[in-house]
Amino acid sequence: MQVPFGSDHGPALTASGLSLNWLVGLRWITVAAQASAVVVSNQLLPGELPVAALLGMVGLEALSNLALMLRLRQPKPLHPALPGLVLGLDILLLTGLLYASGGAANPFTAIYLVHITLAAVVLRGLWAWGLGLLSSLGFGLLFFWNVHVHSLAHMDHGQGGGLSLHLVGMWVAFAITAALIVAFVGRVTEALRQREEELAALKDLSARQSRLAALTTLAAGVAHELGSPLGTIAVAARELMHSAGELGPAGSELSQDAALIRQEVDRCRRILDQLAEPSGSMPGEACQPILWLELEAACTAELAPEDCARLAFDWPSGDCGTLPKRGLVRALKALLANALEATAPPSPVRVRARQPLDTWSLTVEDHGAGMSAEVLKHAGEPFFTTKAPGQGMGLGLFLARTFAEQLGGEVQIHSVAGQGTRVTLTWPGDAVHG
Repeated sequence: MQVPFGSDHGPALTASGLSLNWLVGLRWITVAAQASAVVVSNQLLPGELPVAALLGMVGLEALSNLALMLRLRQPKPLHPALPGLVLGLDILLLTGLLYASGGAANPFTAIYLVHITLAAVVLRGLWAWGLGLLSSLGFGLLFFWNVHVHSLAHMDHGQGGGLSLHLVGMWVAFAITAALIVAFVGRVTEALRQREEELAALKDLSARQSRLAALTTLAAGVAHELGSPLGTIAVAARELMHSAGELGPAGSELSQDAALIRQEVDRCRRILDQLAEPSGSMPGEACQPILWLELEAACTAELAPEDCARLAFDWPSGDCGTLPKRGLVRALKALLANALEATAPPSPVRVRARQPLDTWSLTVEDHGAGMSAEVLKHAGEPFFTTKAPGQGMGLGLFLARTFAEQLGGEVQIHSVAGQGTRVTLTWPGDAVHG
């Protein structure tokens, strides 16, 4: 399973992003309008319309809409073709209504254009064109097969046993109008859809930047509050080591304890330094060409020898671009730390870099326990972690993602429970981060 950060499952939508519940409401309005039109037409044209057949088709549409409404209430996922099938059924029912009420002579044939426009807005691609063609065929067939209604008949249409030039022109004009509606409305709808996706992406990025700003504020406060106590502990540990040294061999155990305290203080200070730089790069950090071997050395400098032995690097020749070195090192170290913790020794962790086109990809792959689908949905969120308390803060993937986005790239995670995890960090080949 592979997911980009921030993906989620939402309500069933059509291709345009409109909820199918909206389509259900529109069909109820259509049912009411059609039933009213049949009743009014029967009053205006008494005895000329097959009212029972017309109301039967309206009732069929109402039953199909009730079935659709009940289906939407079920938790099971919907088939992607459902909106197109519903609109196709509506076009067939409209053709049946027109067939029983004068055919092409019925002025309500203009409603075909409403269905075509709706198909162009709600659907895309072949579905929209297919429903436009279905409407054109239905309209054309009404010239040949229909229930004649004397009051709706056109004068001199079809005299002499064939289609008049006027009727042929009506059919051609309808087909051209349908094609234009599908083409232009489809293009406008697609443009609006892309704009909405861009705005949603910007909104998501803004929300993440807000969380990053809040994290920065929190980190600064934590560093300020804990800096003084840690300094005091460090001074006390140094004095304790000095006192233990004066005791000679009797103070060796005390000296070891003091050294351990000093070591843990230094560790806490390093953690605070990391928290104080949550964006993944130092403000104002200069960009520089970074050799892959330099990146490897920087990332493995603080690792234990046994962990270094498990890392298998596959680097291309040359450098990885002009980037903030410290930010890239921190992003890769976070990915390596997660992979090493997830993989039981002596299984290896593989690291490789590639530039297939104009984009660099840096992949870290392990053979650990992998992630479940539920965990994968939240991976990369700040402070989300599956580690035991005190073993991690849930910021590694978040910082790597933030660094990649600063460069115009992204982070993707591919993971299957029991089969390991592959994390890929990408950025443009010409990225320069200032």
